[in-house]
Amino acid sequence: MRALACRPYPAWEEIRVEIDRVHLPPARIIYRDAVSPAENTEPAARPARRRLAPDDRRQALINSALKLFNTHPYDEVSVDDIAAEAGMSRPLVYHYYGGKAGVFISALRQTGDDVVAAIAKAGMDNPDNWLAAGLGAFFDHIQANPIGLTALLQHGSLTGREDRQVLDEIGDRVLRLILTALDPPGDSPVLKSVLRGWIAMVETMGRGWLRQGQPTREELETLLPELLRAVLGAAAWHDAATAAVLPRLPRVRAT
Repeated sequence: MRALACRPYPAWEEIRVEIDRVHLPPARIIYRDAVSPAENTEPAARPARRRLAPDDRRQALINSALKLFNTHPYDEVSVDDIAAEAGMSRPLVYHYYGGKAGVFISALRQTGDDVVAAIAKAGMDNPDNWLAAGLGAFFDHIQANPIGLTALLQHGSLTGREDRQVLDEIGDRVLRLILTALDPPGDSPVLKSVLRGWIAMVETMGRGWLRQGQPTREELETLLPELLRAVLGAAAWHDAATAAVLPRLPRVRAT
């Protein structure tokens, strides 16, 4: 099995690009205190209005939107709620984001950037066990930020489906990370399709874990790599590229 650390420089560079997309301080990544799966808490008391630089205003509005969308369906959160939570005026929400949908999509893009960067860094830090490390980073992130990649889905989709498009783009970025680690001998639609299906499975099962606490995180971190091995094993009978990468898939072991 070829470890990720032995890949040529362009593969490393592709993963570094995902990490480098997140430039702001680490404190930005946590939008609320870490919670246990299925925990339902009320937002903190809203702050008084304050003067901030434009970039800080944008970030404060995104953080406020994420807090509110964690505990309320999309339709129950208003522009006034987002502005009040951030300690700003209603016109500023329209000025920076054009309204509620705009700040929601921007918040979704940010949390996607954060989780993809976390997965990429985990794989680079533990190249021999990149699959388990990446899954661990994913679960760490959505547990600390349950308003993120998976939890936002429970609130439904916007009319224009722009939120689903953003989530699909995030899935494509995770797909590229996995393909970089597996390093297939050529382009394979079969392999890409199987991996996309597995990524959707991780998303769905992660959402269930957040909402109900079941299956447990330990069960998911054991089951999901084995499910990936199983579907790749089935596809390997029909696709040479998939057969070539199957031996490169790390075995399940503790991170």
